[in-house]
Amino acid sequence: MLGKHRVIATIPVHDIENAVDFYENVLGMKVTEHNFAGLVLESGEGRIAIHESPTAGSGQATCAWWTVNDVEGMIKTLKAKGVTFDQNYDLPNATRKGDMYILSEKAQGAWFRDPDGNILGFGNF
Repeated sequence: MLGKHRVIATIPVHDIENAVDFYENVLGMKVTEHNFAGLVLESGEGRIAIHESPTAGSGQATCAWWTVNDVEGMIKTLKAKGVTFDQNYDLPNATRKGDMYILSEKAQGAWFRDPDGNILGFGNF
């Protein structure tokens, strides 16, 4: 079964060089592989593969999610690097505190977009 194997999120982009600049310099990831389809970047124990596609940014759902302990701290860090957070989600039973969505007593999250409009997010759940 696939559940026993590592999964890699794949994210379509319009311009590989622009995407690498964002994922490396803004998000702090590291390119670990160049392959026939594009690039693989390392994030903790996970991986993201980016590839050029004319449909980049057309999805309406989160395509990559990071688990972090300090949601507010991560928001501040990324805002200092120019990241703008999405504030237009209608999430059931959630409230918003600035750029952070409070989903429950112990669960918070935030969403933003890469330069191609792909929705990315992080939270502590």
